[in-house]
Amino acid sequence: MANTTPAQLKALAAQHGTPLVVVNHDILRENYAQFRKHLPRVQAYFAVKANPAPEIVRTLFRAGASFDVASFPEFMLVYDLIKKRPAAERQAFVWDKIVYANPIKPKETLRALDKYKPLATFDNRAEIAKVRDFAPRAGLLLRLRVPNTGSMVELSSKFGCEPGEAVALIEEAHAAGLVVEGLSFHVGSQCTNFENFVQALGMAAAVRREALLRGFDLKILDIGGGFPVRYNRHVPPFSQLAMIINKEINRLFPKDIELLAEPGR
Repeated sequence: MANTTPAQLKALAAQHGTPLVVVNHDILRENYAQFRKHLPRVQAYFAVKANPAPEIVRTLFRAGASFDVASFPEFMLVYDLIKKRPAAERQAFVWDKIVYANPIKPKETLRALDKYKPLATFDNRAEIAKVRDFAPRAGLLLRLRVPNTGSMVELSSKFGCEPGEAVALIEEAHAAGLVVEGLSFHVGSQCTNFENFVQALGMAAAVRREALLRGFDLKILDIGGGFPVRYNRHVPPFSQLAMIINKEINRLFPKDIELLAEPGR
């Protein structure tokens, strides 16, 4: 509902009881539209773990969003929206609009996802072996460890490979019969230090150049999440960050690279 009034909220509380969460889907659609407006080259994959309410997923699906999932139930939440489509159309949607971005993947989840041929992230040799054994039809994105100083949650302390070992891991994945489609990174949740994105994009570009010299043409770059919400006046606007990201993308990467992002909050 648009412009919900206090009277409407009180009426809903009287009808449903409290505590009560009221989600304004007009704002969901507007936030998605603003992301697409300011980052026109970047495909927005809503991070379902941020809020897996089926109603929210459905609204963003209808708006044209793609989806970042971290579990098989999250995958099925999205897949249920396309399950009645023809097989070829379902597969095209999974390949182009869903990424399984959990850094540590249970074998059972990989086994269940294999028939859908998903795009998945990895950052170490153990994950290469797991994907080879349980989801060999998956495409891969190599997650890099990048600076995340000043982010609310500094994910690089746990996830991502060192850039210096990235191309060796790409070679090992290919030797295992897998295909590495591209690179990914995440600067940490609620990132207000925009220099993190600048450095991360520079590191990804350097890894991509080295990979190309060794015969690997990486066609996808996933710039992750961490885009900050303006909870207060001290958080810079998203449009300011988008200008920086657009400038660095245009400077560092070819026009035909496919760009993904994983906005959540």
